[in-house]
Amino acid sequence: MSGDGVSDLVSTNVEIVQGVSVLRVIGEVDMTTSELVRGTLLTCLDAAVSAVVLDLNEVTFLASSGLAVIVEALGYADRRGIAFVVVAGHRSVLRPLQATSLNELLVIHSGVDYAITALRGTPATVSPSATGGTEIG
Repeated sequence: MSGDGVSDLVSTNVEIVQGVSVLRVIGEVDMTTSELVRGTLLTCLDAAVSAVVLDLNEVTFLASSGLAVIVEALGYADRRGIAFVVVAGHRSVLRPLQATSLNELLVIHSGVDYAITALRGTPATVSPSATGGTEIG
């Protein structure tokens, strides 16, 4: 699947990695770009069989509208029985997640490989937790 979306401030790319849908977001997620991310993410969740990884490692800014998209996606995935995990390894994404306590609701990994390994149930090497305790794998 490659439902790519692009604006001046953000781009998205969906690919299948080891049978798991991975949505990579690059750039700023704010009021002007969150609808693009939302549409791509919900489409990705609709097409997913069992799991979606939201890769935010290349997001440089995450506003409250982006946090709202993540909360909506989490609920949508839960209703559909789809595993939903977030990849976030740097301050520009982790701080807003921690400030709103979303890090307590989400499963957050520091890298896509760790997320996929955890979703597939394969034992992994110890990975550093992106949020200090919510990471599996």
